[in-house]
Amino acid sequence: MRMRVSPTKKQSRQDLMLRLVKENKMTTQDDLKEALERYGFEVTQSSLSRDIKELGLVKQQGVYVVPPRGMHGSTPPITTMESAGPNMIVLKTLVGMAAPVGITLDSQKIQGVVGTVAGDDTVFLATSPSVSHEIIKKQVRKLFKGE
Repeated sequence: MRMRVSPTKKQSRQDLMLRLVKENKMTTQDDLKEALERYGFEVTQSSLSRDIKELGLVKQQGVYVVPPRGMHGSTPPITTMESAGPNMIVLKTLVGMAAPVGITLDSQKIQGVVGTVAGDDTVFLATSPSVSHEIIKKQVRKLFKGE
């Protein structure tokens, strides 16, 4: 039987992870793991992966970064969603948020979304004709808590 990590220890580890990512170039999970171990945190690869996901860390240009404010803050990163024909939805985001939004959408496997292309403030969603745009938009709003 595995013991659960106390929320205090987990929170301390995640706070340290955020600080490490902001202050250092962490290019791999091994970099993060080694840095955490230097501070006395023993962490498994699966726990580290969960922490990365929970914190919303993303890789940009090969380095882990904390997404800009708005991705996990009170302001939803998506400003508008428009259907653009039968197989595309265009999302407008806050400046600099399209890549993190696209990564999040890709990782969540939204029903009816077959692919994404992200720029700086725009994400194109290629959609399946078998799922209505309204259902897809509802799932996206729910994911980013803009509903």
